[in-house]
Amino acid sequence: MNITKQDIDETGALIKVQIVKSDYEEAVKKSLNAYRRKAEIKGFRPGMAPMTLVQKIYGHSIFVDEIEKIIIKSLEKYIEDENLKIMGEPVPCEDEQKQIDFDNKTDFEFVFEIGYAPKYELKIDKTIKVPFYNINIKDSDINKQVDNIRYNHGKMEKVETIDETSLITFDINQDCENAVKIEDAIISIKLLETQEQKKHFLGLKIDDTITIDINEFYTKDEDKAALLRMKKEELNAVNPKFNFTLKTIKNYKEADINQDLFDTVYGKDTVKNKEEFLQKITDSIRKTYEEESNYKFSVDVRKKLIEKAALKFPETFLKKWLLLSNANNIAAEEINKNFESFINGLTWQTIRDNIVKENNIEVEDVDIKNIALITTRRKLMQYGLNNLSENQIEEFTQRIMNDKRQYNDIVEMTLNNKVFEYLKTAVQLDEKNINIEDFDNLQEGNPL
Repeated sequence: MNITKQDIDETGALIKVQIVKSDYEEAVKKSLNAYRRKAEIKGFRPGMAPMTLVQKIYGHSIFVDEIEKIIIKSLEKYIEDENLKIMGEPVPCEDEQKQIDFDNKTDFEFVFEIGYAPKYELKIDKTIKVPFYNINIKDSDINKQVDNIRYNHGKMEKVETIDETSLITFDINQDCENAVKIEDAIISIKLLETQEQKKHFLGLKIDDTITIDINEFYTKDEDKAALLRMKKEELNAVNPKFNFTLKTIKNYKEADINQDLFDTVYGKDTVKNKEEFLQKITDSIRKTYEEESNYKFSVDVRKKLIEKAALKFPETFLKKWLLLSNANNIAAEEINKNFESFINGLTWQTIRDNIVKENNIEVEDVDIKNIALITTRRKLMQYGLNNLSENQIEEFTQRIMNDKRQYNDIVEMTLNNKVFEYLKTAVQLDEKNINIEDFDNLQEGNPL
């Protein structure tokens, strides 16, 4: 066997593998004997079929399989012995490969293409300047959060007068044959589209009755059908004039700032007065803003380092390898469409791996558990579950940790966090004070 390498350019090379009969003859013979022992061929007991018949039925496929095994093993050993840093795996080079005649030849040459991993020479130090945004907390931010909490924990209350925010219920009936009767029909004044519609109800008192032509009141059939609890196709057969008798008026009342609200939001006796309530809100906003600042920094520093590293990847080779590796799941058009993002991801992976190696960054169990707890609390808050006990939160966290996919995501998140924390000390932070509105514009890509 003879293996040679010829560089194409700085990003890749061709490897030629030449094999002769002595390289594969013994392996093919062993495989044929193994097949003979277990082959079930009609007319013969297992293991008793003549070798010539086994050779005729299985010989070609065994021959090709054994050559393939030898090539793969030889390529792996050559790459390891030569200490070649490659990306992906060798792929057959169709442009250079001569036609293989397995039926008439005994010596063969196979040509493969490899792509070199890029040389990494990035130096991370204070000469690299990255913006870091300190988001200022304003009174209006705190007041907005107070309003949100009060609204989220408010409730509907009966009132005597209809206003623009009222939710009202009616009994609906008709003065005609085949009258439609509906109890507890609901109308939200806020959701009515025109002021003309709202005028029908403003000023009404409980038990007042008004007559409305439903065709004049609503322009959309779906609105009429929803109120009358019928199908749109049934509307034409119904008298459009209805009597509406007002039964209830309810307005949404925001929660009062008192101990009940404090206990509902933060747990019993955790917050004891308005000052502590406002401090809790301020601390929560500060933590949220810090997380947003850190995330923006992670995006900016990642982009900066990717640009500065300017790694040269074997792009033509990688496209071939991706296409072969995902033959049944991805098309060339999709690879080309997402290739820039793929290269950026590879570049960042290379940078991150070098940072981890050079600075002995390790992810420990306690780090993973802390991130898992943070992730769990965020998910629970999204569902409005703010007051669970520590034991319940621990139980939810353990479920996440037991899910292999979620666990791996958390390990990745933990490692990234550690890398970005290191980068905050390694590069020069160009600190800027900013309010949340301008910061949001930055996030959306809008210039200040």
